[in-house]
This record gives sequence, C-alpha cells and structure tokens, in this order.
Amino acid sequence: MSISIVDGPDGPDGPPDSIIQNRLTIAGIILATLFFGGSFALQLHAQSRTTRSFSETFAYLEVAIIVGSMLAIFSIASLMYCQQCKSGNRNWYGSKRAWFNVATTCQYLALSQGLSAGLTELVFGVKHTFGSGYLAWALAGMGLIVWIFLLFIGPLQGLKSWWPRFSKGERLFSTMAYIFVVLLVLLSNGVIYSLQDGEAASVWQVIKASLQQVVQPLMWQRTWAGTIGS
Repeated sequence: MSISIVDGPDGPDGPPDSIIQNRLTIAGIILATLFFGGSFALQLHAQSRTTRSFSETFAYLEVAIIVGSMLAIFSIASLMYCQQCKSGNRNWYGSKRAWFNVATTCQYLALSQGLSAGLTELVFGVKHTFGSGYLAWALAGMGLIVWIFLLFIGPLQGLKSWWPRFSKGERLFSTMAYIFVVLLVLLSNGVIYSLQDGEAASVWQVIKASLQQVVQPLMWQRTWAGTIGS
C-alpha cells in the first residue's frame, strides 16, 4: 500500500493498525525463513563427511541467522510500540510514522540475512558439486539484484516516501536507524567472513571485508582458505 493511501493529506497521521498488523505478519514469515535456513544447514552438516563442528563450518550462516532474527524481532517490538503511539505525535520517540518506518527498514535488512542464510550453500553446491560455474554465476547475479534491493533500494524508497511528512527529529531518527542497521549487517557479515577465511581481524581487513559485503552474493560460490571446499 502506498504512503499516499496510508497517510494522505486528509487521512490519519500515521499508518492504521491494519497496516501494522500486515507488517507483523511479514516479520513472522521472515523469522520462519531464517530458521529454515538454519535447519537446512544443520541437515547439510549432518550428511557431510567433515570432521569440523557445525559452528566451525557454518559460522557465517549462524551470524546471518542471528543478525536477521534480532532485526526481525526488533521490528516486531517497534510495531508493537507503534500501536501504542498517538497519531499526530511528531517527537521521534513517540512518532507512529517514524517507528513504522524503522520497523519496515529492519524487515528489509532481516530479509537480506534470510537470503544469505538460505541461498549461500545452494549456490555453492551448484558450482562445486555439479561443476556448473556459469549457472552459479547467473544465480549469484540474480541474488545480487535482490540483495542490493533489500539493503538499499527498498529502505531508502520507504524513507523517501515518508520524508515530506516527517519532522526534523523524525527524519534524523529514521536516517540514523537505517545507517546503524546497514552498518550492523555489513560489519557483522564482514567480520565473520574474514574469520572464516582465516584472516586476522585488523581494522583495515574488517573495513575491506565489510565493503565486500555490498556484493556478498557474488561471494557465495567461493571456498574458504584451507577449510570449506579445499
């Protein structure tokens, strides 16, 4: 539903409870997607011949599931808080619109972690089990489009839609929340990718690895140095 319908010039100040309930349902679906990714990894590890523990082998998936779950749960808490806010409150801490926007942002980023947790091993398997590099690259390319949409296009479009109706405090709160969540995703994934690859987690390496996470789907078919796939 467009923002013009949710909060038109003559409409209520902030999203109605029906839209909030819709977002709560989406949050539940996101959590189910994340936990499915974890269950799939557990089954994959149980059928593998590796002597490494699950945590050693799939630490990068664990981080994606943890971060995604926290974001999904925080979005639920934000939506519950949103229902308690009064329409017309323009203070950032009591703004129904601002908390709704933050919750939606968290859901976009949580979905990105569901994408990572659910598809990384599948794309990896296409290349290293079936030896189909071209198909793996094609799948990774499609994943990159979705990844970029979830990290940047979706949340920024949502922020842009609300921007004319936000007060200065609401704008600052929503913008800082988006920046924090994006950095959380990129940094957490970047650090675990570095550690999984056996690299020292220096400041420069963390920055480099975090920037690489912008195109993470292109890395799904890679092997870890001296571990997975070697």
